[in-house]
Amino acid sequence: MSKHNKTVLLATFSLAFVAIFWGTSYAIVKDSLNDIKPFQLMTLRFGLSTIILSLIFWKKLKKINKRDLCQGSIIGVFLFLAFLTLVIGILYTTASKQSFLVGAYIIIVPFLAWGINKRVPNRYEIIGALISIVGIGLLTLDGSLYINKGDVISIFCSISFACHMIAIEYFSKDSDPIISTIVQFAIGSILFVMLTGIFESYKINFTPKMIKSTAYLVIVTTVIPFLVQNIAQKYISSTSTALIFTLESAFGGIFALFFLNETMTCKMIAGSIVIFLGIITEETKLSFLKKLKRTKSDVVSDTHVM
Repeated sequence: MSKHNKTVLLATFSLAFVAIFWGTSYAIVKDSLNDIKPFQLMTLRFGLSTIILSLIFWKKLKKINKRDLCQGSIIGVFLFLAFLTLVIGILYTTASKQSFLVGAYIIIVPFLAWGINKRVPNRYEIIGALISIVGIGLLTLDGSLYINKGDVISIFCSISFACHMIAIEYFSKDSDPIISTIVQFAIGSILFVMLTGIFESYKINFTPKMIKSTAYLVIVTTVIPFLVQNIAQKYISSTSTALIFTLESAFGGIFALFFLNETMTCKMIAGSIVIFLGIITEETKLSFLKKLKRTKSDVVSDTHVM
C-alpha cells in the first residue's frame, strides 16, 4: 500500500471515530439544555474550545496571516449557522430525529460541490436524493402532513453543515488546518457571545452535571473532532467525508434512544431506513448489485461450459 493510500485510510478511520463521537452530542446537548440556555451552552462550547486550541498551538497561532483570518472566518460563519440551527432546532424536536435530519447533508453536499467543482450530479446522486427526501418525509411528517418547526430548523442545520464541509474542502489546499480550526471556533464563540448578551444572560448556574456535560462537548465533540476533520479533509473530498459522517446519524439515533429514553415509531424507523437507502444508492451507485449480477453471469457461463 502506497504512503498516500495509507494516509487516506488513516484519515477515513479518523473521520469514522469523529462521526461516532458526534453522534453522542445530540443527546448530550438535548439533556444539557435542561440546566443551561442554548446560546450560553454554545458560548461555553466554542469559547473554551478556542482557548484550549490557542494554548496548545500558540506557536502556530503567532504565524497567522490575513488569508488565514479571511478563510477561517468564512468557514466559521457556516459553523456558527450550523450550531445555531442545531441548538434551536433540538428544542422543538427529539435528539434521535434531529440526528437523522442533520445527516441528510450527505445528499446536499454533491449538489453544492457541483457549483464549486463544476461536476454535474450523476443519475445515482439524483435518485439517491429523491429517495432520501421520501425518507425525510416519513421521518418528519405526521398524519396531517405537518412538519414541526424543530424539524424545519434541523434541515437548515443540515444545509449549514454541508456548506461547512464544502468550505473546508475549498480552502484546505492552501491553509493550515490547525489555524483554520482556531479561527472557526473564535468566530463561532464571538457570535454566540453576542447572541447570549442580546437574548439571554451571561449569568450561568454551574452545576456538577452541567460542568461534566460541557467538558464532554468541548473536548470530545468539538476540539478533537473538528481538528481531525480539518486535517483529514486535506486528503478526503467533501462528498466522501459526508458519506463517512452518516455514522453520526445512526449512532446519534441509537444513543438518544438509550440515553434519553426516546421512542421511535415504526414510521420513523422506516423513514430512517429509506434515508440510508438513498445514501447507499448515491454513494455506491449500486455497484454491489452489478458485481452480484456479474458473478451470477460468470457462474451460469461456467455451468454451460461444463
